[in-house]
Amino acid sequence: MKLTNNLTAAIALATLVTGSALVSFAPAASALTVDATADIFLAGQTSIPTDFPYNSSVPGYPASGYGAGTLPPFIAVTAGETLTLSATGTVSCCYGGSPTNGPNGGGLGGSTDITPGYGNVAPYSSPTEMALVGVFGGPSLPLLWTVFQIGASDIITVPTDATKLYLGIADSLGFNNPPGYYNDNTGYFTVSVTGESAAAPLPSTWTMLIAGFVGLGFFAHRGSKKNGATLSAA
Repeated sequence: MKLTNNLTAAIALATLVTGSALVSFAPAASALTVDATADIFLAGQTSIPTDFPYNSSVPGYPASGYGAGTLPPFIAVTAGETLTLSATGTVSCCYGGSPTNGPNGGGLGGSTDITPGYGNVAPYSSPTEMALVGVFGGPSLPLLWTVFQIGASDIITVPTDATKLYLGIADSLGFNNPPGYYNDNTGYFTVSVTGESAAAPLPSTWTMLIAGFVGLGFFAHRGSKKNGATLSAA
């Protein structure tokens, strides 16, 4: 009982000095606009490639409806971080069409089967079309980076070695061809991303806890010596 009381006192002392015994990093929130032309297959690229499948600059392909789109927006992330994402808005796959497809996709009917991938990004298959998708990137991540559906909301943990989360759309001619066909897309998604690291003691807290444990050991040692002297006297 005395040991438990002393341990509680040591932690309480650290809490009193530091303000909190265990401190969680404050959630960092970001808001991104993901245009319907944001090409998830260009994750990791620094410019729009001229050799992209169905790019309008490639001889033999018409400009209408084709194109590599735009670079996908991204946020910086930390391995082990928990991300909470929510998205609103609508997009359309075609010129002149009203954006009616929400972040979960599926409003157009049909499925997505885009192969091959491009650059760092692997092929992607889904039972829906024009949904909000993401891919984690990082120089130490093994290739190929895996695209996953986010939809209207998702909670995900950042994998080891990931440094960025890219957000975009998976599109192709008929949704069943090599990636491309972005330049006729309209609309956008607004995405809120909140990241929170696991709770961890601050360095000053560790210092106070160690000091408390040292003090606890000192008092325990003194107590044992006192008890030993009392027994001898008896």
